[in-house]
Amino acid sequence: MNRVSILVFILCALLFVPAHAAKRKVHTIGDSTMSSYQPAATPKRGWGMYLQAFFNPDSIEVNNRGKSGASTRTFYETPALWPSVKQQMQAGDYLIIQFAHNDEKCKGEDVYVKNAELRAAGKDTLTDMRGTDPNTTYKAYLRKYILEAREMGVKPILMSPICRVYFKNGKINEEGRHVLSPEKDYVRSMREMAEEMHVPFLDMTAKSLEMYETAGQEVCMERYFNCGDKTHTGQEGGMVNANLAYLLIKNCPDLAELHHLIALPSIEYYGTYIRAIEEEGRRAAFEAKGTPFSKTLKVAKLSNLSAKKNSYMPQDGKWPAGEIDEVANRYIEYTLTADKKKGLVIETILLPVTAQGGEGMNIHINYGFGDKFRNITTIYENTALPKNKQIMVRLGHPILIPAGETLRIRVLPWYDSNGKPQKGKRLQLGEMKVTGKKLQ
Repeated sequence: MNRVSILVFILCALLFVPAHAAKRKVHTIGDSTMSSYQPAATPKRGWGMYLQAFFNPDSIEVNNRGKSGASTRTFYETPALWPSVKQQMQAGDYLIIQFAHNDEKCKGEDVYVKNAELRAAGKDTLTDMRGTDPNTTYKAYLRKYILEAREMGVKPILMSPICRVYFKNGKINEEGRHVLSPEKDYVRSMREMAEEMHVPFLDMTAKSLEMYETAGQEVCMERYFNCGDKTHTGQEGGMVNANLAYLLIKNCPDLAELHHLIALPSIEYYGTYIRAIEEEGRRAAFEAKGTPFSKTLKVAKLSNLSAKKNSYMPQDGKWPAGEIDEVANRYIEYTLTADKKKGLVIETILLPVTAQGGEGMNIHINYGFGDKFRNITTIYENTALPKNKQIMVRLGHPILIPAGETLRIRVLPWYDSNGKPQKGKRLQLGEMKVTGKKLQ
């Protein structure tokens, strides 16, 4: 079939979609490999950003709610995450569930169980609370998502995580496939849960493994994982993994009701789709009339950090080993509340930042709204802060604060510890200055 015939076929198929057919949503929950990112903040692109490109937008809306740093436990227990997704779901929708990268933080053990053992031995406890045991708590949280989705008339789908590109002799090693030991296999546990709960299981791990090994390590790092690590994808990596997700859905007999939705086959279309995301994400102006203002924000709240002369470190004095992404409940927070009758637009944010004592300090700057930190957006990422050198973070991403609403800006630090906990390393922050408009 030539290209013209394909396009004619698509147009004919679209014409025969009933006009009254209700649009359904495909909700996606997971971690940073799925998450959406602001193009101006980071080169990372989660595959969930591009999944909409593979569906007819008149019939399906993809609601990508993947969250950087989330595990099955923290996504479920954070008010701004799973509870807010449930508010957006309705009967007839679909829910794709993909976790494991951050569940592995305690080397396949449940962090609560591990901390009980450490306390009993009189040792320091772990501060990263994301870790789950694949055979117990990981399965338990997957079961919670499945049951609660079904109660709402939403069809759950378990999708195993993409591989990390941990190559050895041309092959992805076991850790890259989320197998920490013969007894600690997150993909196997997800498959077992799918069988137990009679849920469609889409093996994204196997599909990404095949793609990465066929491409080879050099191509993967140059084209797919060009973000500075072996876990997070850039534009092309995000799009090719979205394509894998789509093909898994398309070829799953249990999802036959989705198969009539049209995938757009044009390579040019995908390029246009990517460019549209990039251009929208880099909007530097907010068209609104108002009165200019400038304000200095002071730290309003700390979570799981201790402070000393405007510098911060974990409460137990050590940065945990093995962290490659933000920890949602460890942050420094600034707040700004709009007038009850008039909104605000933040146009610029300036923040002096210094990594004291080491070169492994990383930060995200996220914002959200209200007590539940709704609509979380990452607006800055730096995964290589220079040692003992102040940098000025300058952000030009416009943020609208509705009348009476509170904006919360959070700085989330973590430390690349090379496998060992690190002491004596601090993140120093100056005063945050914001400028913008008071809306008329």
